[in-house]
Amino acid sequence: MRNKFFLFFFFLTIGFTAHSQENIPEQIELRCDSILNLLIKEKDENKKADLITSFYGTAIDGFPLQLLSLSQKLLDASKKYNDIFSESAALSAAGQAYRLTGNYVKALELHRQAVTAAEKTSNKILIGFALNQMGHIYKDRLENEKALTLYRDAFRNFETAGRNDIWYACMNIGVVFYNMGNYDSSLFYSNEAQRRIDNTPGVGNQSGIYSNIASVYSQKNLLDSVQKYFWLSLKLATSTQSPRYLNITYVAIAEHFNRIKQYDSSAFYFKKAVNVVSGTEMNNLVLKPAKLLTEYYQNINPDSTVKYWKVYSAANDSVNSLRTNQQIQMLTFEEEQRKRNIEASQVAYQNKIRTGILLGGLAVLSIVGFILYRNSRQKQKANKVLETTLTNLKSTQSQLVQSEKMASLGELTAGIAHEIQNPLNFVNNFSEVNTELAEELEQEIDKGNYTDAKAIAKDIKENELKINHHGKRADAIVKGMLQHSRSSSGVKEPTDINALCDEYLRLSYHGLRAKDKSFNATIKTDFDNSIGNINIIPQDIGRVILNLLTNAFYVVDEKKKSGIDDYEPIVSIETKATKNPLSGGRGAEIRVTDNGNGISQKVLEKIFQPFFTTKPTGQGTGLGLSLSYDIVKAHGGELKVETKEARPDDPIGRGEGTTLIITLPA
Repeated sequence: MRNKFFLFFFFLTIGFTAHSQENIPEQIELRCDSILNLLIKEKDENKKADLITSFYGTAIDGFPLQLLSLSQKLLDASKKYNDIFSESAALSAAGQAYRLTGNYVKALELHRQAVTAAEKTSNKILIGFALNQMGHIYKDRLENEKALTLYRDAFRNFETAGRNDIWYACMNIGVVFYNMGNYDSSLFYSNEAQRRIDNTPGVGNQSGIYSNIASVYSQKNLLDSVQKYFWLSLKLATSTQSPRYLNITYVAIAEHFNRIKQYDSSAFYFKKAVNVVSGTEMNNLVLKPAKLLTEYYQNINPDSTVKYWKVYSAANDSVNSLRTNQQIQMLTFEEEQRKRNIEASQVAYQNKIRTGILLGGLAVLSIVGFILYRNSRQKQKANKVLETTLTNLKSTQSQLVQSEKMASLGELTAGIAHEIQNPLNFVNNFSEVNTELAEELEQEIDKGNYTDAKAIAKDIKENELKINHHGKRADAIVKGMLQHSRSSSGVKEPTDINALCDEYLRLSYHGLRAKDKSFNATIKTDFDNSIGNINIIPQDIGRVILNLLTNAFYVVDEKKKSGIDDYEPIVSIETKATKNPLSGGRGAEIRVTDNGNGISQKVLEKIFQPFFTTKPTGQGTGLGLSLSYDIVKAHGGELKVETKEARPDDPIGRGEGTTLIITLPA
């Protein structure tokens, strides 16, 4: 097996390194010059982003000094044409050049400038690109948490922009997870990067993706997959004649052989990793292979030990000196301070806007007051009228909100009335029976029939127990009603979300049945028992669930009343546990589904607006869904709608229903 693997990679390497590199720098120069000319002239930001990706992917295959020269060209052009977009890209590329030489201090400084320039444009693509490049510095230095934070920020910006450039962030997240020993997550993000890249024509070198996938399979001891992906990695790295990607692939192959204890083969590829970047000034790519070769030759060949120690020492002095580490720490601190200052500025700006809106509103009120009372010379009287008007507006608003709450309470009360009737009937019936038994008891005592008297007394006692049981049940229902009707405390508490959904489902259904005996619907439930308790304000979320269920019952009842043959009203509620793939946090999802007529696109756009309703006058305030949306948002969750209205070719108008989805964090 040892010989088989080594020969496979050896002949593979021979085949891939047979190409000439003589004209590569010239070709890179020509291609980059062509891209620069297009980039400066282009106005569309999406197309500029594509050109920047192309420029960077081409320039990075050169040597650091060439990359720096090309970056300077782009920077000069951006200054000439006052193009901040291109300026940020040039600073990122220059930072990458310094990173490859091991000058992390200068690299971090340039990347900070690139992020600042990108933020001035507010372009999510450019911001994502700049953050992604900054993450490389911390990845190289194995500061994995800082690197992961930057790559995830880049991921979110690319995702917001709807760009497949997200593959680049996925690839880097995969590498960081590999460095952290989280191989399953590493494989997930590497495969995601590959999936994204397959949908993005003309992207940069994907050799690094294949190399990381191969390394993960090496850790899992899946040797056939290791061969396959190292072959792909070498093929792509060689096709571009990129010393950087060839070095990365050689190091990964060497580590694989070292892992399976084929040390001679490992040393062979570590040498190739050093040699391929020799003379390129890519000091950060020399460190690992030179160090491991020094350790390998320590007890075998003193001359080789000294040779590779010198190579390692020279690179290490450039990359990891004490002064360098101190400067990086200082720049990292300054970057964190800059972010905090930006956040503070944003808060101050938002407060300024709110103040401006408030002042504008007051100005409008003053103008209205002036128009209404332009003939009045009594300023005090005018102010009083304005104050009264404002008070009335606030009162009206409060009344409308209270009206919605009372409507919700009405639904609860109707359901509770139905629930409480049964125990009250039992209490009344057993009380009447005990009255009759008490009379019989007196008669039997008078007759001296103490045996029968004891039996009657026993029956009375059993009835009293039943009265007590049903009285307590009624008391619990009343307490529940008070619990639901009182104002929210605003305090979150661990809550069984399944029990909460079941309770409000029953209350909503019985409430509607109490008001309309003809109403009927099939109810379906599907509760996920793995959710556990969710930290929520139960009264508030209960109101949301009640509102969604009441709306669902209303629309299926309306569709039933329209006279559609063979229509069966169905309302379902289901829960399931959720998990955020990026943060790893858990939560819950609640889905309320009806088979009504669905919601048109025109109505869907306004569904969460305050005071908007499709119900007839007097049957709705238009605040139910608006308040529900605000409550869910206040919990850090999301309220979404999925609907399918009736097809235009359906004369009867059979819609496929609507699903309201509540997503809550734990």
